[in-house]
Amino acid sequence: MFELNRRTPQDLERTGDEFVRDIETFVAGTIAASTPPSTPTSLIERAWALNDSYSDWLCWGASGMPMTGEQIAAHAEAAADYLRTAGWNPSFRAGRGIGDALVHTVHTDPERRFSTDTRMALRSIFELLIRALTGAPFADYRIWDQHPARTVEEVFGLLAAAAMFARTYGPAPASDRAA
Repeated sequence: MFELNRRTPQDLERTGDEFVRDIETFVAGTIAASTPPSTPTSLIERAWALNDSYSDWLCWGASGMPMTGEQIAAHAEAAADYLRTAGWNPSFRAGRGIGDALVHTVHTDPERRFSTDTRMALRSIFELLIRALTGAPFADYRIWDQHPARTVEEVFGLLAAAAMFARTYGPAPASDRAA
């Protein structure tokens, strides 16, 4: 007789372990502090000092459209909110890492504040912040996010620091500059 589900006890144990890990990661992401951890100003300053390109990359997106620091910061905060709701799990299969959250928020932003431009600006900010934290000459935030030693608190800390960085060094909205 044909069996629909041939599983050995080892397969079931492995599947159970993966399920438990998924639940633990989800719960950690949803109960992470809703208020971002305080970000030392010195970290933001160290990250900015590593910026070796022109300073207009926070003003203009690759599309040629202008951006503000507030738009970029709001995109980082929306990604954090998404991860708190969905639960952070950066595995490829789960698809709930920082990069996934940034893409999701672009597609679900009713005010159309977020775009590939704000996502690319955040990618650069993440790189600078990770480099400032680690001393590394280069960093990719997606690989950083997926590192086995990464904690959910570090992920939310990076998103909060990126929002602070964008507000500090990104241009103010035109209405604020006119005042």
